[in-house]
Formats: sequence, C-alpha cells, structure tokens
Amino acid sequence: MTDLAKSSGTLRRVYGALLLVPVVALVWFDQMAAGVIFVCLGCLMGLEVKRITGLPFFAGLMVLALITVQSAPHWMFGLSLTMNVGLTLLVAGLIAAFIVGVFRNRLAGLFVGLLCLCLASGGLLLSQPSGHIMLVALAAIIAACDSAAYFVGRRLGGPKLWPRVSPNKTISGSIGGLVAAMAVTALVASTFGIDDLTDALIMGLLIGGLSQAGDLMESAVKRQLDVKDSGSILPGHGGLLDRFDGYIFVIPAVYLYIFGF
Repeated sequence: MTDLAKSSGTLRRVYGALLLVPVVALVWFDQMAAGVIFVCLGCLMGLEVKRITGLPFFAGLMVLALITVQSAPHWMFGLSLTMNVGLTLLVAGLIAAFIVGVFRNRLAGLFVGLLCLCLASGGLLLSQPSGHIMLVALAAIIAACDSAAYFVGRRLGGPKLWPRVSPNKTISGSIGGLVAAMAVTALVASTFGIDDLTDALIMGLLIGGLSQAGDLMESAVKRQLDVKDSGSILPGHGGLLDRFDGYIFVIPAVYLYIFGF
C-alpha cells in the first residue's frame, strides 16, 4: 500500500511537470509570448501569496497588484529601461514586503520582497534579445536539480537536510540535485555565453545551491503560516510558488552574473 501511494505521488509529480511543457515551449518560441506568460505567472503567484498569507481584502489586493507589476517587462508598456523604472519597481517590492511583514510576519514579508526581486529580474532578463532562451535554460537546470534531488533522496535516503523546515529532504538528495544542476548547466552553458567548462560547472553548482535555498525558504514560510501547499494548480507539485520557489534566488543572481547592474 505504501509503495502504491509513493508511485501515485510520483506519477502525479510527472503529470504536473508535463503540464508545464507547453508553457516552456511558448517561452522558448517567442519573446513576446514569454512576456505575457511571465505576467500571468506573476499574477497567479500573487494570488497564492494573497491566499496563504490571509491578508485583509484591500491589503491583499494591493500586494497582488504590486507583485504582478514586477513581472511585466517594461517593453510591454512601451517604456525604456531607466533608473526611474528600476526605482519604481524596487519601491513597489518593498511596499509589498512591508505590508505582508506587518500583517503576517517578517519571514513572509522577506519572502514576498525576494519574490518581487525575482520577478523584476525576470522582466529584465526578458528585455535581453535571448532572455527568453536563458529562462528556458534555467528551467531545465532547476528541473534537473529538483528531479534528481527527489529521486536520489527517495532511493538513497539517509540524514535529513533540515528536518525542522522540510522533513522529507535529505542530504543525499541535495547532493544529487547539485550534480544534476552542474551537468545540465555544462550542456546549456553556451546559452549564457559561457565557453569554459570549469566556469559552467561553478555556475551550475551555484544555481543548484540557490535553487535549493529558495525551496527551503518557501518551506520555512509555509511552516510559519501553517499551510501545506501554496495552491493546487499543479498535480504532485502544489501551487506555482511550490513549483517556482527555486527561481527566487537564481534569476536575480544569474542576471547580475551575466549582465551586471
């Protein structure tokens, strides 16, 4: 019975991942389509934040709007990237973080602030000619990291990574995820303009580590808010925040690494 339950959970996880394949294909295919999809994802994640934090009605709507605006690439509004646009996004993210911090707790507020930074960085990445291709490459790396961590952890077991925050994650799974992230990064390194194998492996290690850090942070937030999943839109994965938490630190770090300030 236990094996059946585990198998069913794995099948739901695979099915949920397959639902994202058309989305990833559209992001890869066209920059404008990628921008529209990114805004939709930002809005849906804002709705999940509103739900799990249980904010008062008007505060929740404000946070939803502030999160969504972060995800909109500035070129969608015919704007050029200026210091004023950047400062506006920064202030909007800080306001969203402050509201959540006041009504819920500081950790949740910090998480929302980092989510806003991630979405704003994604919008900046999509402003680059091949930014949508880079997002797909990051998706491949993080998916490999998540999948390897899940299957290696289940297979090998062993000591827990951080049982107080995420009881199911193991050290063996974490190492498996890092190795997978390094391997896939080496395969797609040219997408980021990286030709040296050593640089690619270092970048993969950082992406894998930051991805797992984002996952752990969201787990800590959910534990404080006493929720199991951020939503139920993806079978086997929960909500979009559960699926994309690995990007929270990765996208800002990769953008700064490649393009600087």
